[in-house]
Amino acid sequence: MVPDPGCYEERYRLTGGITLRLAVGLLTLGLGLRWQSPSITAAALILAVPVVLSMLGIVVAMPGLIAVTRRRPAFRADYAGITLADMPTSLAALRNRAMFIPWGEIDRIVLYPASAPPGPGAAVPVHGIAVQRRAGASAPAPGPARTARKISGWRLDRERLTAVAAAVAPAVRIIDAGCGA
Repeated sequence: MVPDPGCYEERYRLTGGITLRLAVGLLTLGLGLRWQSPSITAAALILAVPVVLSMLGIVVAMPGLIAVTRRRPAFRADYAGITLADMPTSLAALRNRAMFIPWGEIDRIVLYPASAPPGPGAAVPVHGIAVQRRAGASAPAPGPARTARKISGWRLDRERLTAVAAAVAPAVRIIDAGCGA
């Protein structure tokens, strides 16, 4: 099936950062559950170590795991505009709403590359995205005020974003900060 040229959406998925957080969280949780108490007589210490390790594992792993399993949209570009969401890094951040910016308010989209260059001939992965508003654009709706996001928990397809922007908002420029364009 050919993708819709006027819509591009990315959802949170298991990427390197989320996988690492999940692995560390599950390892810590496992350590807490399998902890063999030493011969220390302080019962509070003996009980506190596994509980603390288990809670630390849950706190580290749960936000990313919930975002991936709920399949929340991380980024969406469609006929109306662009929607940007923050990567939840805590359980409280899971309630944050995504920020919507209509195409009429967008001047340009800036893509920031990852710091480590890939091998020869490979495309540089995008590390961040910033949506710059036109001068005199209305105030953002309630929710996150930043229009720049680190790409974490999802991957941006430059070609799809370029195709959607060309189809629905040809005046909006997409600037690749890695090429100095």
